[in-house]
Amino acid sequence: TIDPRQMKKIIIWVLVLGLLVGFLAPIFNSSSSESANQAATFGFKENLATTYGKTIAIPLKVAEESSKLVLKIADSVVLQIAQPKKKEIYFLDTKSFKPGAYLLDLQVSDADGNLYTEQRNLRILSDIKPERWSLQLGASYPHDSKNYTQGLTFWKGELYEATGDPNQNGSSMVSKINLSTGQPVKEGALTYKQQLDASKFGEGIAIIGDELFQLTWKNQQCFVYDLKTFQLKRELAYTGEGWGLCSDGKQLIMSDGTERLTFKDPKTFQTLRTLEVYSDQGPLPQLNELEYIDGLIYANIYTTNFVAVIEPTLGRVIALIDAGNLVAAGKGNGEVLNGIAFNATNRKIYMTGKYWPQLFEVNIIK
Repeated sequence: TIDPRQMKKIIIWVLVLGLLVGFLAPIFNSSSSESANQAATFGFKENLATTYGKTIAIPLKVAEESSKLVLKIADSVVLQIAQPKKKEIYFLDTKSFKPGAYLLDLQVSDADGNLYTEQRNLRILSDIKPERWSLQLGASYPHDSKNYTQGLTFWKGELYEATGDPNQNGSSMVSKINLSTGQPVKEGALTYKQQLDASKFGEGIAIIGDELFQLTWKNQQCFVYDLKTFQLKRELAYTGEGWGLCSDGKQLIMSDGTERLTFKDPKTFQTLRTLEVYSDQGPLPQLNELEYIDGLIYANIYTTNFVAVIEPTLGRVIALIDAGNLVAAGKGNGEVLNGIAFNATNRKIYMTGKYWPQLFEVNIIK
Protein backbone atom coordinates (compact mmCIF):
# COMPACT_ATOMS: atom_id res chain seq x y z
CA THR A 1 0.00 0.00 0.00
CA ILE A 2 1.05 3.58 -0.58
CA ASP A 3 1.15 6.01 2.25
CA PRO A 4 -1.59 8.67 1.73
CA ARG A 5 1.00 11.37 2.37
CA GLN A 6 3.25 9.96 -0.42
CA MET A 7 0.25 9.71 -2.71
CA LYS A 8 -0.47 13.36 -2.07
CA LYS A 9 3.15 14.28 -2.97
CA ILE A 10 2.97 12.19 -6.17
CA ILE A 11 -0.23 13.93 -7.26
CA ILE A 12 1.32 17.34 -6.59
CA TRP A 13 4.43 16.44 -8.63
CA VAL A 14 2.28 15.15 -11.50
CA LEU A 15 0.35 18.40 -11.52
CA VAL A 16 3.58 20.46 -11.43
CA LEU A 17 5.08 18.43 -14.29
CA GLY A 18 1.89 18.86 -16.29
CA LEU A 19 2.03 22.61 -15.85
CA LEU A 20 5.71 22.67 -16.85
CA VAL A 21 5.03 20.65 -19.99
CA GLY A 22 2.14 22.95 -20.88
CA PHE A 23 4.36 26.00 -20.36
CA LEU A 24 7.43 24.69 -22.20
CA ALA A 25 5.69 23.07 -25.17
CA PRO A 26 4.99 26.35 -27.02
CA ILE A 27 8.60 27.41 -26.48
CA PHE A 28 9.96 24.18 -27.95
CA ASN A 29 7.46 24.34 -30.80
CA SER A 30 8.48 27.95 -31.46
CA SER A 31 12.15 27.01 -31.46
CA SER A 32 11.40 24.16 -33.82
CA SER A 33 9.46 26.49 -36.11
CA GLU A 34 12.27 29.06 -36.06
CA SER A 35 14.74 26.33 -36.87
CA ALA A 36 12.57 25.26 -39.79
CA ASN A 37 12.45 28.82 -41.08
CA GLN A 38 16.22 28.83 -41.14
CA ALA A 39 15.86 26.85 -44.36
CA ALA A 40 15.99 30.30 -45.93
CA THR A 41 18.34 32.86 -44.41
CA PHE A 42 20.50 35.75 -45.49
CA GLY A 43 24.15 35.69 -44.56
CA PHE A 44 23.84 39.02 -42.72
CA LYS A 45 21.72 39.99 -39.73
CA GLU A 46 20.63 43.55 -40.38
CA ASN A 47 19.14 45.37 -43.36
CA LEU A 48 21.41 46.28 -46.24
CA ALA A 49 22.58 49.69 -47.50
CA THR A 50 24.86 50.37 -50.45
CA THR A 51 25.67 53.02 -53.04
CA TYR A 52 24.39 53.24 -56.60
CA GLY A 53 26.92 51.94 -59.11
CA LYS A 54 28.46 49.31 -56.84
CA THR A 55 28.26 45.54 -57.22
CA ILE A 56 27.71 43.87 -53.86
CA ALA A 57 27.64 40.24 -52.72
CA ILE A 58 24.48 39.01 -51.00
CA PRO A 59 25.26 35.72 -49.17
CA LEU A 60 22.47 33.18 -48.78
CA LYS A 61 22.30 30.16 -46.46
CA VAL A 62 20.22 27.18 -47.51
CA ALA A 63 19.29 23.93 -45.72
CA GLU A 64 20.40 20.65 -47.34
CA GLU A 65 16.91 19.41 -48.10
CA SER A 66 15.98 22.53 -50.09
CA SER A 67 14.84 21.86 -53.64
CA LYS A 68 14.38 25.41 -54.97
CA LEU A 69 15.62 28.91 -54.14
CA VAL A 70 14.13 32.19 -55.40
CA LEU A 71 15.40 35.69 -54.58
CA LYS A 72 13.23 38.69 -55.41
CA ILE A 73 13.98 42.40 -55.26
CA ALA A 74 10.87 44.57 -55.33
CA ASP A 75 8.77 41.68 -56.70
CA SER A 76 11.22 41.02 -59.55
CA VAL A 77 12.94 37.63 -59.59
CA VAL A 78 16.70 38.21 -59.73
CA LEU A 79 17.91 34.70 -58.83
CA GLN A 80 16.36 31.25 -59.21
CA ILE A 81 18.20 28.00 -58.45
CA ALA A 82 16.97 24.39 -58.47
CA GLN A 83 18.78 22.19 -55.92
CA PRO A 84 20.75 25.07 -54.35
CA LYS A 85 23.96 24.47 -52.43
CA LYS A 86 24.14 25.15 -48.69
CA LYS A 87 25.79 28.49 -49.43
CA GLU A 88 24.97 30.63 -52.42
CA ILE A 89 26.01 34.18 -53.32
CA TYR A 90 24.07 36.63 -55.46
CA PHE A 91 26.05 39.52 -56.92
CA LEU A 92 23.81 42.57 -57.17
CA ASP A 93 24.74 45.19 -59.75
CA THR A 94 23.05 48.28 -58.33
CA LYS A 95 23.11 49.95 -61.74
CA SER A 96 20.14 47.70 -62.52
CA PHE A 97 18.10 49.70 -60.00
CA LYS A 98 17.56 53.36 -59.21
CA PRO A 99 18.50 54.80 -55.81
CA GLY A 100 15.72 54.02 -53.35
CA ALA A 101 14.31 51.52 -50.88
CA TYR A 102 13.63 47.91 -51.88
CA LEU A 103 12.46 44.66 -50.27
CA LEU A 104 14.74 41.62 -50.50
CA ASP A 105 12.54 38.50 -50.44
CA LEU A 106 14.23 35.07 -50.14
CA GLN A 107 12.03 32.02 -50.76
CA VAL A 108 13.13 28.39 -50.37
CA SER A 109 11.06 25.25 -50.97
CA ASP A 110 11.84 21.83 -49.50
CA ALA A 111 11.27 18.41 -51.06
CA ASP A 112 7.74 18.28 -49.62
CA GLY A 113 6.79 21.58 -51.20
CA ASN A 114 6.87 23.61 -47.97
CA LEU A 115 7.81 27.22 -48.56
CA TYR A 116 10.11 29.17 -46.21
CA THR A 117 10.76 32.87 -46.56
CA GLU A 118 12.91 35.59 -45.07
CA GLN A 119 12.97 39.29 -45.88
CA ARG A 120 15.37 42.19 -45.51
CA ASN A 121 15.26 45.83 -46.56
CA LEU A 122 17.72 47.16 -49.13
CA ARG A 123 18.50 50.84 -49.53
CA ILE A 124 20.53 52.14 -52.48
CA LEU A 125 21.98 55.61 -51.83
CA SER A 126 23.05 58.11 -54.45
CA ASP A 127 26.69 58.00 -55.52
CA ILE A 128 26.74 61.80 -55.85
CA LYS A 129 27.54 64.17 -53.01
CA PRO A 130 25.27 67.18 -53.67
CA GLU A 131 27.02 70.41 -54.54
CA ARG A 132 26.17 73.52 -52.51
CA TRP A 133 24.81 76.40 -54.55
CA SER A 134 23.63 79.85 -53.46
CA LEU A 135 21.43 82.66 -54.73
CA GLN A 136 22.18 86.17 -55.94
CA LEU A 137 19.12 88.39 -55.61
CA GLY A 138 18.02 90.56 -58.50
CA ALA A 139 14.93 92.70 -59.05
CA SER A 140 11.99 92.37 -56.69
CA TYR A 141 8.28 92.62 -57.52
CA PRO A 142 5.09 93.01 -55.48
CA HIS A 143 3.56 89.78 -54.21
CA ASP A 144 0.14 89.64 -52.56
CA SER A 145 0.85 88.88 -48.90
CA LYS A 146 -2.58 87.20 -48.66
CA ASN A 147 -1.38 84.49 -51.04
CA TYR A 148 -0.42 81.22 -49.37
CA THR A 149 1.70 80.26 -52.37
CA GLN A 150 1.46 76.61 -53.42
CA GLY A 151 2.20 76.74 -57.13
CA LEU A 152 4.16 79.17 -59.32
CA THR A 153 4.93 78.88 -63.01
CA PHE A 154 5.47 80.85 -66.23
CA TRP A 155 3.95 80.09 -69.62
CA LYS A 156 4.89 82.09 -72.72
CA GLY A 157 6.24 84.90 -70.58
CA GLU A 158 3.20 85.17 -68.29
CA LEU A 159 3.15 84.31 -64.59
CA TYR A 160 0.59 81.99 -62.95
CA GLU A 161 0.10 81.33 -59.25
CA ALA A 162 -1.98 78.95 -57.13
CA THR A 163 -2.65 79.28 -53.42
CA GLY A 164 -3.77 77.10 -50.52
CA ASP A 165 -6.30 77.68 -47.79
CA PRO A 166 -4.90 77.01 -44.28
CA ASN A 167 -7.76 78.94 -42.63
CA GLN A 168 -10.45 76.98 -44.51
CA ASN A 169 -12.23 80.12 -45.64
CA GLY A 170 -12.30 79.45 -49.37
CA SER A 171 -9.13 81.34 -50.24
CA SER A 172 -7.60 78.67 -52.50
CA MET A 173 -7.35 80.03 -56.02
CA VAL A 174 -5.42 79.90 -59.29
CA SER A 175 -4.73 83.03 -61.34
CA LYS A 176 -2.70 84.62 -64.08
CA ILE A 177 -0.65 87.28 -62.30
CA ASN A 178 0.52 90.69 -63.45
CA LEU A 179 4.21 90.61 -62.51
CA SER A 180 4.33 94.40 -62.03
CA THR A 181 1.43 94.55 -59.57
CA GLY A 182 1.22 91.04 -58.11
CA GLN A 183 -2.54 91.01 -58.82
CA PRO A 184 -4.71 88.87 -61.12
CA VAL A 185 -4.76 89.90 -64.78
CA LYS A 186 -7.99 91.43 -66.09
CA GLU A 187 -8.91 91.74 -69.77
CA GLY A 188 -12.25 93.43 -70.28
CA ALA A 189 -14.88 91.47 -68.38
CA LEU A 190 -12.58 88.48 -67.92
CA THR A 191 -10.54 88.10 -64.77
CA TYR A 192 -8.01 85.30 -65.02
CA LYS A 193 -8.80 83.79 -61.65
CA GLN A 194 -10.64 80.76 -60.33
CA GLN A 195 -11.57 80.40 -56.68
CA LEU A 196 -12.03 77.00 -54.99
CA ASP A 197 -14.65 76.43 -52.33
CA ALA A 198 -13.61 75.98 -48.70
CA SER A 199 -13.67 72.17 -48.97
CA LYS A 200 -10.76 72.28 -51.45
CA PHE A 201 -7.15 73.09 -50.55
CA GLY A 202 -5.29 74.20 -53.67
CA GLU A 203 -1.76 73.00 -54.35
CA GLY A 204 0.76 72.96 -57.22
CA ILE A 205 0.13 73.94 -60.84
CA ALA A 206 1.62 73.17 -64.25
CA ILE A 207 0.76 74.01 -67.85
CA ILE A 208 0.87 71.81 -70.94
CA GLY A 209 -0.41 73.17 -74.24
CA ASP A 210 -3.62 75.11 -73.61
CA GLU A 211 -4.41 73.47 -70.26
CA LEU A 212 -3.56 74.48 -66.72
CA PHE A 213 -3.50 71.70 -64.10
CA GLN A 214 -4.09 72.39 -60.39
CA LEU A 215 -3.65 69.80 -57.63
CA THR A 216 -5.53 69.66 -54.35
CA TRP A 217 -3.95 68.62 -51.06
CA LYS A 218 -6.19 65.85 -49.70
CA ASN A 219 -9.18 65.95 -52.06
CA GLN A 220 -7.43 63.69 -54.59
CA GLN A 221 -8.67 65.91 -57.43
CA CYS A 222 -6.75 67.64 -60.19
CA PHE A 223 -8.64 70.49 -61.84
CA VAL A 224 -7.91 71.22 -65.49
CA TYR A 225 -8.66 74.72 -66.82
CA ASP A 226 -8.79 76.13 -70.31
CA LEU A 227 -5.85 78.53 -70.42
CA LYS A 228 -7.66 81.01 -72.69
CA THR A 229 -10.99 81.25 -70.89
CA PHE A 230 -9.87 80.09 -67.42
CA GLN A 231 -12.97 77.91 -67.26
CA LEU A 232 -12.88 74.44 -65.71
CA LYS A 233 -12.65 71.83 -68.50
CA ARG A 234 -12.41 68.55 -66.60
CA GLU A 235 -11.35 66.86 -63.39
CA LEU A 236 -8.82 64.08 -62.91
CA ALA A 237 -8.50 61.74 -59.92
CA TYR A 238 -5.47 60.39 -58.09
CA THR A 239 -4.67 58.57 -54.86
CA GLY A 240 -2.82 60.18 -51.96
CA GLU A 241 -1.85 63.77 -51.28
CA GLY A 242 -1.02 66.41 -53.88
CA TRP A 243 1.76 68.93 -53.17
CA GLY A 244 3.91 70.27 -56.01
CA LEU A 245 3.45 69.98 -59.77
CA CYS A 246 5.58 70.78 -62.81
CA SER A 247 5.98 69.56 -66.38
CA ASP A 248 8.78 68.56 -68.71
CA GLY A 249 6.55 69.52 -71.64
CA LYS A 250 5.14 66.01 -72.12
CA GLN A 251 4.51 64.60 -68.65
CA LEU A 252 3.33 66.05 -65.37
CA ILE A 253 5.63 65.55 -62.39
CA MET A 254 3.99 65.50 -58.97
CA SER A 255 5.24 65.55 -55.36
CA ASP A 256 3.30 64.29 -52.34
CA GLY A 257 5.37 65.54 -49.40
CA THR A 258 7.61 62.47 -49.28
CA GLU A 259 10.82 61.74 -51.19
CA ARG A 260 8.70 60.36 -54.05
CA LEU A 261 8.04 62.04 -57.40
CA THR A 262 5.33 60.62 -59.66
CA PHE A 263 5.23 61.10 -63.42
CA LYS A 264 1.66 61.41 -64.74
CA ASP A 265 -0.03 61.20 -68.12
CA PRO A 266 -1.64 64.64 -68.66
CA LYS A 267 -4.65 63.16 -70.47
CA THR A 268 -5.59 60.46 -67.97
CA PHE A 269 -3.46 61.29 -64.91
CA GLN A 270 -2.39 57.66 -64.83
CA THR A 271 0.99 57.01 -63.21
CA LEU A 272 3.73 56.47 -65.78
CA ARG A 273 6.58 55.92 -63.32
CA THR A 274 7.77 56.90 -59.87
CA LEU A 275 11.11 58.20 -58.68
CA GLU A 276 12.61 58.24 -55.20
CA VAL A 277 14.83 61.24 -54.53
CA TYR A 278 18.08 60.31 -52.77
CA SER A 279 21.31 61.98 -51.79
CA ASP A 280 24.45 60.16 -50.67
CA GLN A 281 23.03 60.29 -47.12
CA GLY A 282 19.60 58.83 -47.81
CA PRO A 283 16.11 59.84 -48.95
CA LEU A 284 15.16 63.51 -49.23
CA PRO A 285 11.54 63.87 -48.01
CA GLN A 286 9.26 66.92 -47.74
CA LEU A 287 9.52 67.72 -51.46
CA ASN A 288 7.02 70.47 -52.17
CA GLU A 289 6.68 73.03 -54.99
CA LEU A 290 8.40 71.95 -58.21
CA GLU A 291 9.85 73.53 -61.35
CA TYR A 292 11.47 71.94 -64.39
CA ILE A 293 14.48 73.93 -65.63
CA ASP A 294 16.81 72.83 -68.43
CA GLY A 295 16.32 69.11 -67.85
CA LEU A 296 16.45 69.21 -64.04
CA ILE A 297 13.75 69.26 -61.37
CA TYR A 298 13.97 72.00 -58.73
CA ALA A 299 12.06 71.27 -55.52
CA ASN A 300 11.39 73.33 -52.42
CA ILE A 301 12.12 71.25 -49.30
CA TYR A 302 9.18 72.13 -47.07
CA THR A 303 9.89 74.11 -43.85
CA THR A 304 13.53 74.70 -44.90
CA ASN A 305 15.44 77.40 -46.76
CA PHE A 306 16.78 74.84 -49.25
CA VAL A 307 15.91 73.89 -52.81
CA ALA A 308 16.93 70.48 -54.14
CA VAL A 309 18.15 70.10 -57.72
CA ILE A 310 17.23 66.62 -58.96
CA GLU A 311 18.03 64.63 -62.06
CA PRO A 312 14.78 63.15 -63.43
CA THR A 313 16.22 59.83 -64.61
CA LEU A 314 17.60 58.34 -61.37
CA GLY A 315 16.37 60.78 -58.74
CA ARG A 316 19.84 61.70 -57.51
CA VAL A 317 20.22 65.08 -55.79
CA ILE A 318 22.96 66.89 -57.66
CA ALA A 319 22.82 70.13 -55.66
CA LEU A 320 21.23 71.88 -52.71
CA ILE A 321 20.56 75.60 -53.07
CA ASP A 322 20.83 77.63 -49.86
CA ALA A 323 18.18 80.35 -50.16
CA GLY A 324 18.74 81.79 -46.69
CA ASN A 325 19.54 85.25 -48.05
CA LEU A 326 16.33 85.24 -50.09
CA VAL A 327 14.29 84.33 -47.02
CA ALA A 328 15.95 87.08 -44.98
CA ALA A 329 15.20 89.67 -47.67
CA GLY A 330 11.71 88.63 -48.71
CA LYS A 331 9.86 86.81 -45.95
CA GLY A 332 8.69 89.79 -43.91
CA ASN A 333 5.83 88.53 -41.71
CA GLY A 334 5.20 85.62 -44.04
CA GLU A 335 5.90 81.94 -43.69
CA VAL A 336 8.19 79.41 -45.40
CA LEU A 337 9.94 79.65 -48.74
CA ASN A 338 7.76 78.10 -51.46
CA GLY A 339 7.49 78.89 -55.15
CA ILE A 340 9.94 78.57 -58.05
CA ALA A 341 9.12 79.72 -61.57
CA PHE A 342 11.31 79.71 -64.68
CA ASN A 343 10.48 82.17 -67.43
CA ALA A 344 11.73 80.54 -70.63
CA THR A 345 11.16 83.81 -72.52
CA ASN A 346 13.89 85.74 -70.70
CA ARG A 347 15.51 82.67 -69.06
CA LYS A 348 15.16 84.10 -65.57
CA ILE A 349 14.15 82.36 -62.34
CA TYR A 350 11.71 83.84 -59.83
CA MET A 351 11.09 82.75 -56.24
CA THR A 352 8.79 83.68 -53.36
CA GLY A 353 7.12 82.19 -50.27
CA LYS A 354 3.84 81.74 -48.42
CA TYR A 355 2.31 85.11 -47.47
CA TRP A 356 5.41 86.95 -48.67
CA PRO A 357 5.08 90.61 -49.72
CA GLN A 358 7.69 90.24 -52.47
CA LEU A 359 8.71 87.98 -55.35
CA PHE A 360 12.36 88.00 -56.44
CA GLU A 361 14.31 87.45 -59.62
CA VAL A 362 17.29 85.28 -58.65
CA ASN A 363 20.53 84.07 -60.17
CA ILE A 364 21.93 80.70 -59.10
CA ILE A 365 25.58 80.75 -58.08
CA LYS A 366 27.19 77.34 -58.48
